[in-house]
Amino acid sequence: MNRTLVERLRPALQTWSLLPQAVSHQAAWWACVLWMGWLGPATMAIFLIAHLMITRDHFNREVALIGCSTLVGLVLDNLLSASGMVTYVGGLLAGRSPIWLVSIWAGFGATLHHSQHVLVRSRSAALMTGALGGPLAYWGGEKLERLSVVGIEGWLAVSVLWTIALLILHSIVRHQRNDPSNRKETLS
Repeated sequence: MNRTLVERLRPALQTWSLLPQAVSHQAAWWACVLWMGWLGPATMAIFLIAHLMITRDHFNREVALIGCSTLVGLVLDNLLSASGMVTYVGGLLAGRSPIWLVSIWAGFGATLHHSQHVLVRSRSAALMTGALGGPLAYWGGEKLERLSVVGIEGWLAVSVLWTIALLILHSIVRHQRNDPSNRKETLS
């Protein structure tokens, strides 16, 4: 890319981690929830491509975190579905987890060094996010008629698995922030 173009865009790119990323991610999130076929996940893919282009100085770190978040979410949602604790709406599946939900986990991973860093900035934040945020997210999913949680056992399972998931993601974010190879900023 032309170095002068990158220099001109740098101020705009530096703000990506704040409101622009949060708004873009939220729009893609809603697309996944409302358009459960391929359109929602395609919208999230566009968000992820834009995110990776904008954060290309940390491309490997971002791809790794997106991949880990996707895998953690896929395992979590497949466990919840296989145990009968949660039933999901959506015909396109990865195992027992709908693709729209897998896409949401991918997008979530893209925010963890940026607009939603507060959720994993410390072990206690990750614990609270998992224990309370997971059930709140699934409660919202029930209200939107995209999933249903079965009984108090289901809610407890969501809380426990989300707590484990957020602790894993917190550890990954902390490791990446402490890795010296992730600290250098370069222009491509």
